[in-house]
Amino acid sequence: MRNLKEIVPKIYSFAGMLMRKEKVAIDFGTSMARIAINKKGIVLREPAYVGYSTRSKEYLFHGKEAKEIFGKSPNFIDVIRPIEQGIISDFDAGVYLMNKLVQKSVLPYYQNIIFLRPIFEAYTAVPVSSTEVESRATQEVLERALFANVRLFEKPLAAAYGADQPIFSKDPTFVLDFGAGMVEMAVIIMGGIVGSKSLNLGGLHMDRILKNYLHLKYGIIIGDVTAEHIKEELLSFDGEKKVLTVRGKSLETGLPKSARVTSSDVQEALVSVINQIIDGVKELLETIPPEIVDGLVRRGAVLTGDLANIPGLDAYITRETKLPIIKANVPQDATIRGLAKLMSSTEDLTRIEIKSAS
Repeated sequence: MRNLKEIVPKIYSFAGMLMRKEKVAIDFGTSMARIAINKKGIVLREPAYVGYSTRSKEYLFHGKEAKEIFGKSPNFIDVIRPIEQGIISDFDAGVYLMNKLVQKSVLPYYQNIIFLRPIFEAYTAVPVSSTEVESRATQEVLERALFANVRLFEKPLAAAYGADQPIFSKDPTFVLDFGAGMVEMAVIIMGGIVGSKSLNLGGLHMDRILKNYLHLKYGIIIGDVTAEHIKEELLSFDGEKKVLTVRGKSLETGLPKSARVTSSDVQEALVSVINQIIDGVKELLETIPPEIVDGLVRRGAVLTGDLANIPGLDAYITRETKLPIIKANVPQDATIRGLAKLMSSTEDLTRIEIKSAS
């Protein structure tokens, strides 16, 4: 009997090791999905697109392959973005895409395990403006994919944390997150948001504005992927002059047409969007307590997200708002880095985890 009492705890201890919990961070964005595994770092960056066949009623493509056929596919194939403006817009497509990305990036690390696989726990971020229903949809997509438990965080907090900002300090942290679907800004003190604003003026909105501008100025019709490429190559606020030859269809005849688009064209098309974002910053600053203003002026704001890489954007916002602006290191990875840091800090994550959607 004594031997049995000694053996049983060891058996449970061994079973506990077999069923260990593995933590995975997921930034499921409007145009890009990123996945990181605890102690392994970022293991995947993949476009958040899927291709669906209306003939066979099944999903055929995902990720980079799906984005490459965006705007080129036959009529019976729909290329879908499961995320729109930071929230799940197509649940089934989201489940399919997340399953594929997890199989590609997470499971290969555990395929040689002989016994039971670990229990996987997901850490992900949702917009501040998300309702409980929208947050729950994100949670359910991840649960359908692989994860036994999902922990939710507000995206500005994760982005600021990933940008190495002291979000638990008594001094304010101001983060401007420029994503593809939306622009989120928030003032953070001691792990809480004291003021925030969300604008549907992200990169995809800019692409549509740019397409309309080129229609009017050059009479040329281009697709979304081409507009995104033009924006990435030519948009700047540092005075650099570039020219790019763009090919599309003539607005008048429908025949192939080329146009030489300049940096000035792109800036003229999109400066109004940037100014709307700056107006949003000013409106947010008007709503925060006056005691916080001094700290913001001293510390400034940090830019995160893909669009933070626009040359000269930080200096332009500084001129317009009189607020010091810095760009995060690798701003496009700020959110996934923040989630990865939270995975290894139990004390910090419990202070800012969203509880209501669980």
